[in-house]
Amino acid sequence: MQIYLAPLQGLTDRVFRASFYENIGHFDKTFSPFIRVQNENFYRPTQCNDILATHNLFQQPVPQFLGNDAASFQKFEELCIENGYNEVNINMGCPYPMVTGKKMGAGLLAHPDLISKLLEGIFSGTKLRVSVKCRLGMENTNDFPEIIAILNQFPLEEVIIHPRIGKQQYKGEADMKAFAQFAPSVNHSVCYNGDILTPEDVNRLVQLSPQTDKIMIGRGILRNPFLLSEIRGEKLTREEKVKMLRNFHLSMIENCGKKYSGDQHFLRHMVELWEYQSLAFEDGHKIFKAVKKCKTQSQYGEIIFAAINNYQ
Repeated sequence: MQIYLAPLQGLTDRVFRASFYENIGHFDKTFSPFIRVQNENFYRPTQCNDILATHNLFQQPVPQFLGNDAASFQKFEELCIENGYNEVNINMGCPYPMVTGKKMGAGLLAHPDLISKLLEGIFSGTKLRVSVKCRLGMENTNDFPEIIAILNQFPLEEVIIHPRIGKQQYKGEADMKAFAQFAPSVNHSVCYNGDILTPEDVNRLVQLSPQTDKIMIGRGILRNPFLLSEIRGEKLTREEKVKMLRNFHLSMIENCGKKYSGDQHFLRHMVELWEYQSLAFEDGHKIFKAVKKCKTQSQYGEIIFAAINNYQ
């Protein structure tokens, strides 16, 4: 089973990926949070920093494109080639209204003709391997068979399917049965993404879809950093886990301190991470509450390392 790290905006950035790789585990592939390109311009140029070659010396991620026209993709491709990439991913899954309302992310799924036009334009000249990450539709799954037929027309590297529809955002459960229903119709390598929180979830997926040999995990890794090891059957002692967690967070603190200016900016990022990370601890709600009250980086360090030392 190949295991990928999902692209989570604001969370699985270059700092997280490097810290995790160096101290906890190695994914088969990682994917960068999306870089939005609109009207041939980078919507937020700072998003490009995440994939710069100088920031990814440990393991190159697969850069993710968010847009809906081939000219914007070409702008994105130039950035990727300049930084030594040979594979990219197209985001057809982001469910947030500010994105879907622009016919991007999951919003593309309501417009199969636009998907076809986008892919025709991309594959008429791209030098890169291209994959797609998508949901089952925007409002419902009615159009998904047509979307699969379109995807089957192009030489995609793989198709990553998150079995929710866009309007759900992240509510409800990911529909593994729907994934098992649709995946065999895709003529490309298929990867499953959504609600993998335990090794038992992987077993349930494989029972429903025996041909599945790739999974992508996002929030499950944030909630349990050792999920990667558990799925691979690796046994870790408590002492090993404490050491790995301590070194991971030391690396996060050091590198986030370089990336973010001032304690407030730094702490805002860490609160977002600990909303998930605290779930790995028995008294996680208390830890998260304390993290949210932190005023300085030093105070933050005292709280989290005390918690890590008591990790069970």
